[in-house]
Amino acid sequence: MPRKTSVIHPLVRENLRRNLLHTCVKVFSMAMLVTIVLTAVGIHHGIGPEPSVARLNFRLFISILLLFVFAVSFIFVTIGRYSDVHGMTHEIGILRVLGASKGYILGLLYQETVVVTLLSTAAGIVMTFGARLLVAILFPEYLTLDILYIWWPIAGAISAAGPLTGATLALHGSVKQGLAEALSPEE
Repeated sequence: MPRKTSVIHPLVRENLRRNLLHTCVKVFSMAMLVTIVLTAVGIHHGIGPEPSVARLNFRLFISILLLFVFAVSFIFVTIGRYSDVHGMTHEIGILRVLGASKGYILGLLYQETVVVTLLSTAAGIVMTFGARLLVAILFPEYLTLDILYIWWPIAGAISAAGPLTGATLALHGSVKQGLAEALSPEE
């Protein structure tokens, strides 16, 4: 009987399953980034051909606010992924002792980030539809939030850039430290 193979590496799958609450927090935080990007683009697109001065001013205020929230969220997601990988120093050291290369470990970290990104992009799209409903109820005369399907993968890629950068930066420092920890006797 042929063995079923999964696209997701078993180490990645087990890490995501073992830290389920942490995985949910990562998905939610990246979903917020996707929602912010899709909302900002949708508001810009939904301004219409002949906007009033009040609509333009309100859109400008909301756009600046969304840009600020995006920047802060992006930094926190990047730092969060950096600290996640740095916290896995011992596991990285064990993988290195077992013969894993830096590229192999980086591939595992990237695969984990891609899985979280796909889940968070789907959640962010759903949250954008919720934001569209809120905008239609709260600000019907000032804002229109269009859903631009072409931006779905772009928003996912933008939200993945921070965690990928954080994982890459943390791995370089964690490899040497993890190797030393893995080879040192337990205290």
